[in-house]
Amino acid sequence: MDDLITLSKLIDLAEEIGISVRRAPAMGDLSSRGGGYVRVGKREMLFLDPAAPVSDQLTIAIEALQHHPEMTDRFLPPQLRALLDASEEA
Repeated sequence: MDDLITLSKLIDLAEEIGISVRRAPAMGDLSSRGGGYVRVGKREMLFLDPAAPVSDQLTIAIEALQHHPEMTDRFLPPQLRALLDASEEA
């Protein structure tokens, strides 16, 4: 699966489970990583810097989703499940 398609699917998945996704230039510490995931109270937000390499954005999205409680029992296409599970083992 193409990285841009994978990123799009991960963004869709994040939004489906209630994570707000913002695509904007990152500042501070987030700029060196391509974005970040934050939780403030019950609100969850995923920030992705569109200027960052797609691989960096993928890493941020995977990190945000791989430990999320909604992922445990949720059906995912095999490619996405493998991606999240492989990142968890690394």
